[in-house]
Amino acid sequence: MTTGKSYLLAAVALFTTLSAAAQSGVPPLPTVVSVTSLGTVQQNPVIYGRDGTFSALINGESVWTFGDTPMSVPGVLGNYWDDNSLSWTTNLDASQGINLNHDLLDVTGAPAEYLPYLPWERKFNYEHDKNHCTVNPCGTEYAMWDGPVINDTGRNRVLFYYYELYRGAPGMQGWDTVGAGIAVYTPGKGITRPIENPGSQTPTLMWGTTAQEYNSGALVVDDILYSYGCASGFLVDNCMVAQVPLADALDITQWTYYAGNNTWSANPADAVTIFQGGDAANQVFYNAYLGLYMNIYNPALDNDMYFMVSYTPWGPWSNGALLFKGETPYSGSTNYTGQVHTEFNQGAGQTVYVTYAHPTGFLREDLPLTQVVFGK
Repeated sequence: MTTGKSYLLAAVALFTTLSAAAQSGVPPLPTVVSVTSLGTVQQNPVIYGRDGTFSALINGESVWTFGDTPMSVPGVLGNYWDDNSLSWTTNLDASQGINLNHDLLDVTGAPAEYLPYLPWERKFNYEHDKNHCTVNPCGTEYAMWDGPVINDTGRNRVLFYYYELYRGAPGMQGWDTVGAGIAVYTPGKGITRPIENPGSQTPTLMWGTTAQEYNSGALVVDDILYSYGCASGFLVDNCMVAQVPLADALDITQWTYYAGNNTWSANPADAVTIFQGGDAANQVFYNAYLGLYMNIYNPALDNDMYFMVSYTPWGPWSNGALLFKGETPYSGSTNYTGQVHTEFNQGAGQTVYVTYAHPTGFLREDLPLTQVVFGK
């Protein structure tokens, strides 16, 4: 005779088998219960615009990094522009908005750059700076933009990804890639750019001019760092993922790359596209409320925000679906670098807060803030 206990055990076994089978495929998209505009992120009033918008929880504070930062006051070198900047807030309740009411400042009180220059970079930029140019071509510079921020509490450090570029030369359209790397903040020592390639002119870079950099998004799962790198295609960004023990994050020889079929390769050329993601950012995170990994982003040349889900950081990922419509940007421009700021999540990810860079005029941008509530 089959007992009730036997039926229960059989039911549990069947549920476990079905759950394992389901988690080997693509999960269904969760429902979106509500989308609420909360105005714009409040910032220092001297700042005209910012993008980048990577953030992380560090010592109980929400720390944000940014790329190009035009402003109404001159910094220590007389420029009304930072190539990168940093702000933070101690208020982790975003339901009434976000106010970044603390800034990294220079000795003049103006917003300052947080990424340090090498001696030769600093010398080059000073000699070619338009305000005190002594070497042609004037107006050229080496600059660094921000990237993902990883709080490595186990090693008492913070990892700041960055992208280095060269721009401003006569006739140059846009900029040239120099490479990308990871800077390290250590309490009491500040931010440094560790040496990766001794003897090179760019010794701190983990990825050089032609290499695929993995600085479009990052997260940590069980002390494994997953980093996303995206290659631009026709109106899309084809994204790959690499993994490395967090303790070895600065040793590029320890990185492996997802090659498909649940395999990882030490050869970066074996990396496969796992999803077509966001323009300048992909904030992949684990949504505990849903039990899924999620990416919230806006695609290239698209003003709107989308989302996709997966059972693992490497996929398979669902197709992207519209999350909400973005505000109309300044004529001839597009919203970009959209992402979620997980330190503000409520209900283990039932409620999340999303920003994107919204051009409002020439060298002017604000950061619309949107609250999204998911249902299972």
